[in-house]
Amino acid sequence: YLSCMGQLDNICARSLFYPDWEGANKACLDDGNQPNYMQNAPSTYLSSQKQDCCQKHYSWDYNNCVGAKKTQNFGKYYPDFDGAKHVCVNDGLQPMYMDLSSAHWMYDTLKECCATHYSWNYDECLGSNPNAPVVNDPATYNKWFPDWLNSPQTCKNDNTQPPYMSKKPDSWMYDTQKECCKDRFGYNYSGCLKGK
Repeated sequence: YLSCMGQLDNICARSLFYPDWEGANKACLDDGNQPNYMQNAPSTYLSSQKQDCCQKHYSWDYNNCVGAKKTQNFGKYYPDFDGAKHVCVNDGLQPMYMDLSSAHWMYDTLKECCATHYSWNYDECLGSNPNAPVVNDPATYNKWFPDWLNSPQTCKNDNTQPPYMSKKPDSWMYDTQKECCKDRFGYNYSGCLKGK
């Protein structure tokens, strides 16, 4: 009787998890302080396992809710949409939807993540983690590519190409500026070579 009335620690009524919507709104708690409306509808709001509560009420941020530190993509970079700095991080606390669609959200390098999600804030994003390893892919390093964004009539080789070009360097990247300009900007070849 005492256990089911919540008068013993960590069992029955006291150990039911509820979404902390009125607090930090980031996880489920089991402190017995759920609001009355949750207490009155336990099958809707209360769960005996933290994982169940997190899946039901914080599915978009499941890993943070359950307090997971390592996930299947631990160490990979992802866009930190919750942060105010507009950068990529690799703390292993990415939302569950990113883990489930890792091909679209998770990256081996900071550079690739920043180029994909924060091209408008690229330099700041890239500088957000000075300890990030710089990985130069020989298939793309210092290769020439058409710069559609900043100066649409030129080719560059500053290693800031978009990820889609890095993934298919044979289709997008060139050994020389002349090759790039001829193939991509043949209609303005001399302007491309001058960078105009």
